[in-house]
Amino acid sequence: MDARNKFLESYKKKAQEQDPNAHVGDSLAESVNEGKKGESQGEEVSLKFDQKPGFVKPEQKPMTPAPKSSKKFNRYISISLGVVILLAIIIGTVLLFNRGVEAIDLVGWTENDAQLWAREKGINLQVEKEYSDEVEAGKIISQSVTKGTRIKKGEFMQVLVSLGHDLSVTLPLPDLMSMTKEEIEAWAAENFMAKVRITAEHSLDVPVGGVIRYEINDDTVVDEVSRNTPIYVIVSKGPEDEEGLTVTIPNFKEMALADSYLFADENGILLIVEEEYDDYVPQGSIISQSIKAEEKVAKGTEITLLVSKGKMITIPDFSGYSKERATAVAGGLGIPITIRERYSSAPADTFISQSIKGGSEYNEGDILELVYSIDNKVVLSSFVDQTRDAMEAWAKKLNDQGASISIKVTNTKSNSPKGTILYQDKSNTVVGIKTTINITVSQGKVIYVPDFVAPAGSGYDLAITREKAIAMCEELNIIPIFKEASKQGRLPGEVWSQSIEAGKEITEGSTITLKYVPANVKVTIPDFKGKTQEEILAEGHNKNFFIRFEEGTEFVEGYEGKVISQSPKASTKAAAGSTITLTIGPAGMPDMPGDPESPDFD
Repeated sequence: MDARNKFLESYKKKAQEQDPNAHVGDSLAESVNEGKKGESQGEEVSLKFDQKPGFVKPEQKPMTPAPKSSKKFNRYISISLGVVILLAIIIGTVLLFNRGVEAIDLVGWTENDAQLWAREKGINLQVEKEYSDEVEAGKIISQSVTKGTRIKKGEFMQVLVSLGHDLSVTLPLPDLMSMTKEEIEAWAAENFMAKVRITAEHSLDVPVGGVIRYEINDDTVVDEVSRNTPIYVIVSKGPEDEEGLTVTIPNFKEMALADSYLFADENGILLIVEEEYDDYVPQGSIISQSIKAEEKVAKGTEITLLVSKGKMITIPDFSGYSKERATAVAGGLGIPITIRERYSSAPADTFISQSIKGGSEYNEGDILELVYSIDNKVVLSSFVDQTRDAMEAWAKKLNDQGASISIKVTNTKSNSPKGTILYQDKSNTVVGIKTTINITVSQGKVIYVPDFVAPAGSGYDLAITREKAIAMCEELNIIPIFKEASKQGRLPGEVWSQSIEAGKEITEGSTITLKYVPANVKVTIPDFKGKTQEEILAEGHNKNFFIRFEEGTEFVEGYEGKVISQSPKASTKAAAGSTITLTIGPAGMPDMPGDPESPDFD
């Protein structure tokens, strides 16, 4: 059974799963009688399922009083167990609703059936079309999501739908005069020729089935034809004789309609097919023929065949049916249905609409969509301390299903993170589906913009580079936007402009634009060994590097107060503004144990 038939069969199975004692094959009359019987007895038909609990009360046994400490311990155990079970239920529910929908194989389905399936599952179907010689027009060639893959509701799934044969395709015109009728038919079928017509007439010179002549009513055709080019081929029926001018009519009621067409084509008679519903003759079978069997008629005679459309099915008015009853009735009539639910002004489970009007004639292949109300009210939980986005996502989900929830926002500064809901005027209650909810949302805590621009002419010890600015913004929770821009007198990589002046109040999460000099200069690191801190600064090396001085722990004779090591090493290339760490030797020899001149010497 292919995926499309499985999809249609699911409606019958759904009815049986919801009511195991119901028979989907019951007639419509039985369903209506049952409904009337319930009304005559004054019983109220419930639209809800009553689920009986599976709990069986245990046999009571005498209990020995437990010590007070044991009772208290048992109470803690019970509370802990309850918390664990509640957490398991919450986690299970989240996992269940995040599993998504399992994709099925839609290849070979009609576009209409695929759209109805996607709508039922909450998936957005994107349709692209192309010509195909392998797949019938209007049916799906391929899909972007493979069968069995799970796809979240609201996501997109692409399908490629066939436009059928491309009739603009051209091909060489064969030598039709040297071909037989069968060869021409095979050539036309193989190349999907749409307008090749073959007729026959008597000929004394051309053998039966041979081509007498052909006609192409297109002056532009020379050696090639398109699939849509009209070609009329006349083949020979052989010499004319009196016996060959008449046809003995068969009993078409014993033949399939396709065989009837074949007989008419081979014997030169014209079939006119008319259809009507019949409660007893199967669909597609011939009910009657205008000329009786065994009669002889001249070739070219018209014969009318009356063909059964099967038993006529009338779409019921489902407005008085519950979802369960509607499924059972539709299944009994052989009408495939899909049930969709949406919020409305009507109470839960109330019928809203049907896609095919009641009393209409059902056409094979149609799928009936029934819409029922989810409810006219919703449960509104508290979103305080959650984000505004969380509440808006909740409202959008409901609104996509027919609700009309609106959210009115007031912003205020606070120490709570930006976007956090601080106040909600309605919460933990049931509200109508057209409710407006007023909330107050945090803009974030107030911070003061730091000064990112050092005085002109400063070295890297004071200048704020792009890297320093990033660290400062991360600490304050503001978002920097950097723009490269050269500036005379400023160091490579130095920030020289800020869009918000220093000291101004802003909220966390705000953005600030910082202009900085492109850091595209490479500088050779000099040898600082043996120099003092004062000498290095006097030579202006802090204009090329950010120099960090560290006091060494190991005494080196002759290097008191002077650089004893550096990182990176001298003579290497580094970007301007890079950090250079210089280690300065201690100022004097540390006291040694046992030194007579040491104050600690005994």
